[in-house]
Amino acid sequence: MQDIRQETLNECTRAEQSASVVLWEIDLTEVGGERYFFCNEQNEKGEPVTWQERQYQPYPIQGSGFELNGKGTSTRPTLTVSNLYGMVTGMVEDMQSLVGGTVVRRKVYARFLDAVNFVNGNSDADPEQEVISRWRIEQCSDLTAVSATFVLATPTETDGAVFPGRIMLANTCTWTYRGDECGYSGPAVADEYDQPTSDITKDKCSKCLSGCKFRNNVGNFGGFLSIHKLSQ
Repeated sequence: MQDIRQETLNECTRAEQSASVVLWEIDLTEVGGERYFFCNEQNEKGEPVTWQERQYQPYPIQGSGFELNGKGTSTRPTLTVSNLYGMVTGMVEDMQSLVGGTVVRRKVYARFLDAVNFVNGNSDADPEQEVISRWRIEQCSDLTAVSATFVLATPTETDGAVFPGRIMLANTCTWTYRGDECGYSGPAVADEYDQPTSDITKDKCSKCLSGCKFRNNVGNFGGFLSIHKLSQ
């Protein structure tokens, strides 16, 4: 969970979005290993993708099942990595199937990547424009000479923490604008980008705390402002 930056939220709503790049950090230090940084692709220069001045080495890696789900049991996404040269086999045998290791998934729009990734640089580079989720390796479900697949679980399932039974986002409100939980019923104030408007047909909430502030409705904000600390 984290505080998603407004620029990233805006990019999500654009008709023509830049490519979404998924970056993987596999931290095995708690189980006796090292930290690895992978990406399933290279930058436009044919080099490792650089994010926040750190290189993510090109390596066959694929995640699935990471969609948000506010109903039923927690999501159990999987991560499949290449077993090139038997590298993963060795680690699985030496470190108890890597159970307890941490997987950090970062999603970044290409337009925000470090300038070094581009031949002509990048004036839009912004190291804060990322969406992060953290997971624990729960089990190695499949291991062959070609690849290894791991089942992941949320950290809260391994530390006994209890949270509300709905999706928790730091700076994004999940309430329906002008609905019962929102509680706002006043005049038009601003559009979805927090630009002032008096046109009721253009009056939409940005789903951010700033939208509530414009309407003096902060008390009904549907996000969880403190949970961005979980991603620090």
